[in-house]
Amino acid sequence: MMLSNVALSLSFIMAVYLFAYSYVQALKISESTTPVKGMTFIFSVVMAFVFSGFTYVFS
Repeated sequence: MMLSNVALSLSFIMAVYLFAYSYVQALKISESTTPVKGMTFIFSVVMAFVFSGFTYVFS
């Protein structure tokens, strides 16, 4: 039971962090005038959804 609570907390914190990080990356991409590589943005958004799914599993 204790491990499940730790996993829930960790996945929730990671999901919030990754959504915030992807938001900041999107702002940087939108303000850039040069060609950008959006792999960091795409990876962080996908992993944010993965960790939000983990939050649902561990709740």
